[in-house]
Amino acid sequence: MVAKKVPSKVVRAPLCPSLPAEVWINILRYHTDLGHLWNTVRRVSSTLRACVERAFGEYFLQEIHIDFQLEKYNLGGKSKRPEVSTRFVRRGKGEEGDIAWFKDSHPDADSRREKGKRGREHHLKIMRRWEENVDNYKAEMPNYTISIGDCVNDTALPGLSLNIATREIKLEWKKMLQLFFREQDRLLVLKARYQADTAKKIQLNNARLKKGEKLMPADYPTPWATAGAEIRKEIRRARLKEHYREDEEMVWAIESLKHFQQYGAAAAGSARALKLDAELPGAGLGEKWFGSQNLVQELYLDEWSCMHRIDTKVEHIRLGI
Repeated sequence: MVAKKVPSKVVRAPLCPSLPAEVWINILRYHTDLGHLWNTVRRVSSTLRACVERAFGEYFLQEIHIDFQLEKYNLGGKSKRPEVSTRFVRRGKGEEGDIAWFKDSHPDADSRREKGKRGREHHLKIMRRWEENVDNYKAEMPNYTISIGDCVNDTALPGLSLNIATREIKLEWKKMLQLFFREQDRLLVLKARYQADTAKKIQLNNARLKKGEKLMPADYPTPWATAGAEIRKEIRRARLKEHYREDEEMVWAIESLKHFQQYGAAAAGSARALKLDAELPGAGLGEKWFGSQNLVQELYLDEWSCMHRIDTKVEHIRLGI
């Protein structure tokens, strides 16, 4: 039997030559959806990956604001709280190309505060608080927000260090963007799933109403304001579980947050929260995590405060404050 000859693959010549990297970068600098640019365009090819990263390094880093809150918690209200706001000043060169420096954006205000003994003491207090926030970083309470356009989050700042003398921080900017846009992408995926499920539920409800059936409150879709907040919590808790994956007690506490909040505890340490102790899986009398309930309460307070802080920052961006 004579084997059939496999036809050789025809290689088609490109209809036009590839664009130079400089042209791609000049095009990409006008992209208005930075999340799409990083999560989608950057993944198309190695060439576009390099071009997108150069576009970010040369044009978009200067649009990023990193604000360090000086209060440990934000327990309510939408007023502007004491903070140190930093803005991009430069990138490293050569082997330090992945490093970026951000500087306190209000040096003039600090100079005015330094006038007089009281002013100098106030300035030193702010600098010490900023330094403490950086040195005592905890994933569950970062005490800063990252703003990229109208998107705000408090994902990790890899390689973060502070030079208090120059009022500058340095960090690994590509890793920072990867963590920030990874959560934004996850949010968009889950939001699309919510919208699809909601549309399906509405369609089923309309069909039931046509049949004369009565709907109960539980039959109606959850409003996005409520569902979106829960999705953000889910994403945040996944981040914390990844960070504390080697700490069995912390992983248990993070997973217990869902059980804790379903009872509507208003604040850690309240009588209602203390009554909740026995309801947490694994925290009953004689169980492994008995006596660790306060850790869940602390995480609940941290989560509420951080999410409120992010929402406040979004509101301030919207209002131009």
